[in-house]
Amino acid sequence: MKILNVGCGNQTYGTDFVDLYPQRPGVAKCDVDREKLPYADASFDEVYSDNMMEHLKNPNLVLSEMVRVLKKGGRLVIITDNASFWAYHLGAKTHYGGYEERLGQTEDRHYALYTAWHLTNHFRALGLQAIEREYLLIKHKHSSRLPVKLGSWLLRRLWPHLGSPQIKVTGVKT
Repeated sequence: MKILNVGCGNQTYGTDFVDLYPQRPGVAKCDVDREKLPYADASFDEVYSDNMMEHLKNPNLVLSEMVRVLKKGGRLVIITDNASFWAYHLGAKTHYGGYEERLGQTEDRHYALYTAWHLTNHFRALGLQAIEREYLLIKHKHSSRLPVKLGSWLLRRLWPHLGSPQIKVTGVKT
């Protein structure tokens, strides 16, 4: 099974890897916001991306390229920050200016935030089928604080979309 990990960073999930800033041998350098993926059509059984979507300036180009290199019957799997997560708005304030303050940066490198429905809309527009949405509770730097843990635990039982810091959306190319 061939799996392309787009925007892989240090991740090792997959058989082929692409990143703007390769950090190890075997990772292809590609600016996915501006360039086509360096692979032939229908090359992969799965295309996977974790924590990249929110940093893209041109998500439609990237998603189209991911679908282009995906085989018929292959899966596109996207994991990204959940724009609906309560702590991003109330506690951490990271998704509307908090990153610069915390990291001493002059700009936030997030260009878009997504809900599961936003990604579902993209997937449908690309012709993907069997779309599944999942809310993920990951180890997040803000999730270790007791008020965030308690708030997330309660909200996940009532409204999973509010209590989960990440979303995973999977679609199948037909």
